[in-house]
Amino acid sequence: MKFQVNCLEVVDSTNDLALEAARCGAEDGLVVWAQWQTKGRGQRERVWQSQPKSSLTFSVLFRPTEEEKTLLGRFTALGALAVARAVSAKTGTETQVKWPNDVLLKGKKICGVLAETDLQAGKANAVVVGVGINLLPGSYEENAALNYPASDIFSETGFSLDAETWLWSILEAMQALRQLLPGDAFIQEWNERLAFRGEMRNIRNHKGETGLFRLLGVLSDGSLRVEGAGGQHFTFQSAEILSSSSFSSSSSVE
Repeated sequence: MKFQVNCLEVVDSTNDLALEAARCGAEDGLVVWAQWQTKGRGQRERVWQSQPKSSLTFSVLFRPTEEEKTLLGRFTALGALAVARAVSAKTGTETQVKWPNDVLLKGKKICGVLAETDLQAGKANAVVVGVGINLLPGSYEENAALNYPASDIFSETGFSLDAETWLWSILEAMQALRQLLPGDAFIQEWNERLAFRGEMRNIRNHKGETGLFRLLGVLSDGSLRVEGAGGQHFTFQSAEILSSSSFSSSSSVE
């Protein structure tokens, strides 16, 4: 996989530009890197803030192979695991992935990932993996309504690198992880870095219903396997692991 980095000053959304480039025939490995992203988005259409010089925002275009087209649910984790690998390698600090798409450092969110698929004739023509990382203080508004406690790499580790160095470290990790993507080793690494594995956590499903579950692990299709209070096992294809302050006992997923 060969990366071609396109660095831009100000954009609305790096994912939108990468998807547009995909439809125009751009090759596998295109990277759209924005110094400042004004209308970035995360999961469930949440706004992902991007501040110049204190954050890193980019999107990578993948042209999935026929085998990879059966594993599209793994591309979000590809981005998250790449960031986790790079941050751990550079800072020596343990990182975890909060299923399905956030990277945690010392229990706080430093990165979000959004994978989007360009479909043509019902088939995946391209997958764009968008990554937003808080590098330094000021990368996010501390008084903003956040779905999970946030921080930045420098505040948690005292470690500072320029954005371009972080970018290439993450791209190298992506390249290595893509080789693992079709196999069991990819899911194994995902589970090894899975935040809250074995713990009871509050989870909100796609209907907005909330319940308490023990996280058991990620399955081969990228779904999350959990255990309910009564010992029953469930799988979530789409859900959100909440911070304790976000939980309301007025509704239940069971």
